[in-house]
Amino acid sequence: MTKLLLSCLAVVAGGAAYAGSLGPLREAFVRVAALSYASDDALARRFIAYSDYGRANDVLQLQLYTSVHLPGEEVERLLGLMDERGCWRDIDYTDQTRGRWQPTLHLTRLQALAKLWAAPDSEYVRDPRLCRALHAGIGCWLRLDPRCPNWWHNEIGVPKKLATVLLMLGDEASPDEVAGGVRILDRSPFGRTGQNRVWLAGNNLMKGLLTDDEELVARARDTIASEICLTTGEGIQSDWSYHQHGPQLQFGNYGLAYAESLSFWFRVLEETPYAFSDAAYGILRRLLTDGIARSVWRGILDPNFCGRQVFPDAGRGKALSLAVTARNLAAIERPGSREFSRLADRILFPARREGATGSRYYWRSDGGIYRTGRWYASVRMHSERTVGFEMTNRENLLAHFSADGALLNMQHGAEYENIFACWDWRRIPGTTAYDDGLPIKSSDAIPEKRNRTRRVGGLAADGMLCTTMELNRDSLRALKSNFFFGRCGVALGCGIRSLDPTHRTLFTTLEQNRLRGDVTVGSVDCVSRFEEEVPTARNFPSGTVRWVHHDKRGYLLLDGPDLRLSTLGQSGTWEPIDPFYRDCPDSARIFKCWIEHRHDRSDRYAYVLLPGRSAKRTARLAEKCPVQVLRNDTLCQVVRSGHHLCAVFHEPGSVVDGKVALRTDAPAILLFDTRSERIRISSPSARSVHVILRRGKRCRSAVVELPQDAANRGATVCTRFKRHKP
Repeated sequence: MTKLLLSCLAVVAGGAAYAGSLGPLREAFVRVAALSYASDDALARRFIAYSDYGRANDVLQLQLYTSVHLPGEEVERLLGLMDERGCWRDIDYTDQTRGRWQPTLHLTRLQALAKLWAAPDSEYVRDPRLCRALHAGIGCWLRLDPRCPNWWHNEIGVPKKLATVLLMLGDEASPDEVAGGVRILDRSPFGRTGQNRVWLAGNNLMKGLLTDDEELVARARDTIASEICLTTGEGIQSDWSYHQHGPQLQFGNYGLAYAESLSFWFRVLEETPYAFSDAAYGILRRLLTDGIARSVWRGILDPNFCGRQVFPDAGRGKALSLAVTARNLAAIERPGSREFSRLADRILFPARREGATGSRYYWRSDGGIYRTGRWYASVRMHSERTVGFEMTNRENLLAHFSADGALLNMQHGAEYENIFACWDWRRIPGTTAYDDGLPIKSSDAIPEKRNRTRRVGGLAADGMLCTTMELNRDSLRALKSNFFFGRCGVALGCGIRSLDPTHRTLFTTLEQNRLRGDVTVGSVDCVSRFEEEVPTARNFPSGTVRWVHHDKRGYLLLDGPDLRLSTLGQSGTWEPIDPFYRDCPDSARIFKCWIEHRHDRSDRYAYVLLPGRSAKRTARLAEKCPVQVLRNDTLCQVVRSGHHLCAVFHEPGSVVDGKVALRTDAPAILLFDTRSERIRISSPSARSVHVILRRGKRCRSAVVELPQDAANRGATVCTRFKRHKP
């Protein structure tokens, strides 16, 4: 793995020499580990509920249980469930599930009880009953010593929790208990990459605290510090996205776990000889502010960025984990601490308006985020350079189409909340897909989930976002571009065709979210209103529908074949999402709107997304569209909004808008300001782009050299035109 040397040197500097007893550091660990991140009982109960009472499969959701002080009724429930051997009656200690491994609940409960026992502000501080339960529980675990077929639990999860319990017990822990804990901590070797490396080093740091080994503590701290850098491997990318399990965007999974772990160690080690450098803090701060935090909207983490973990309550649970992270960083009072306080408050108590606005394109990860004060959109893609999804531990088995241009739009935040058991996984919003009459592919083999193209990219500038992708999977071809301009978004598709005769139908999905209120359709000659109480499934012939409205947002149909709409109930099961939910069916009324494509020719579509509009306002905008589509073909897709012209050139070519003509000699994304004549350029495949501007009789040009490092391809370059010399 190649690390950017400058970042690494800046981080490691100042952490080479340590001295003094580890006593104060142990006290700092216990003080931070015993904190509650909930300001009141109601919030604490939210943490507990979203952790599924400590049973969650997602480690971030699970940790919510140990991030608060358990209320009295939960403590009494746990004490009542423990038998005379120190085991809990509702746990199967022989379970061999790889993901949601039941025995880990034993240690989760011990950690939550130890937190109450050690916290000075807890009503259970030094409580004898809790102390007896903790000793009994530790003894039970050391006798049984359960092992999981998944290495992560054995090397990371189990040692991490047990060491935390022993450290919070302090002198109350017996020599035999500490010795048993150290034997289990010996299963946590230094090594691996990214967040796994941070977890393992953290376990060794705790081992050093238990054994009073200053050298081990120093080595572990420096290992953690070595991961706080920019990299082209697994870890923080130069665009402030995060990769793990290959070049795969991991904001809500490993990336958030990484940030949460580091925020804890930052807080523990602050004001000690082991404190991390300002450079390390600056990198972590940018990962959060320019990366992970932007994927949270109204207290919910965008499911586009939850990785394989779209489990029940995952969006809210992961957002709460980000709030925990933010509160840790706010507490150390370095630059930006107030920013993190505000971030935590926005998540814990979602406000009417969000904080960060603007556009971001993560060119290292093939994804984009667009935020205004009132609505949010994200686009998730993949290319030959990236991995779009994973199905580890037989989770996320329906994800085959999930990175094929998924475009999710949120206003209140709950549009897609807990919808995934009854989602139609072929009709993910924004994607173009097929139905071959067979079950959705569920292979985790790289060739089966590869988008075979490098032409995937984006450009974020001047409050706008453009994303584009060439879809080349399973014999399906399409060129798809999205444009976001403050008050609306535009989705264009062309060259849609399939080379596989078994693909019975092709379709592009405009939306699929929870049905909320009535659906209104404006056709050529009338307006139809479908009431929420009356299930509806309709097919509208090509050209008859001008707009659709649902849940305070409109969709203008500018071009495309037959439109289909459904408000029917959909049912399914959570088992393909998480095998723990083998017997958990679910159903819901779903709003679903999609375009059917023809087989006998190359097809296309064009529609406008209008967030925050009433049906009446949508109807008026259908008469006077706020944007103009200038071209939508396999050579170029171009949209104009006000004085901005945004063009995606799939091949060298030109576009004309009145007296303005733009020509490029390479595939590129161009954002042209017709007033200032400033141009921004990005290209996912070219090293340089030559652009010629003709405006009336004037002719100007710009030759843009894009970053030569292939890892940096896609970065946006801003320039101005110079007088053209023939």
